[in-house]
Amino acid sequence: MRRLVAVLLGAVLLMGAIAIVTAAEVNKGAATYTIDKCKERKSAVTFHHYQHQNIQGVTCKTCHHKMVEGKTPRACFECHQCKKQGKIPSARMAFHKNCRGCHRTMKKEGKKTGPTTCSGCHPKQK
Repeated sequence: MRRLVAVLLGAVLLMGAIAIVTAAEVNKGAATYTIDKCKERKSAVTFHHYQHQNIQGVTCKTCHHKMVEGKTPRACFECHQCKKQGKIPSARMAFHKNCRGCHRTMKKEGKKTGPTTCSGCHPKQK
């Protein structure tokens, strides 16, 4: 009887550990996103989502600033439109402030970072 209880307890603990690891892997989003909704003057931007998730100190809330813990983060364009909406900055302004701003800060700190120039994010269209 003790052996059965020990086996069942071990199985429950193993399933719990698997659930925790699986939960950590859930909802990471796509590996990359193409930001092309407002591309009137510049080409689309390829955003490497997984790459940003692996930067030390960066959490989901770093970019998804209105995120509620435990809930799926909202996509940028759910709040930020191509044009400014009241006090909500346009997607262009939000991306330039947050993304380019972070890249510039990291560059000043001597850290490896992403592009800070227009053509670094918006490749020339062929």
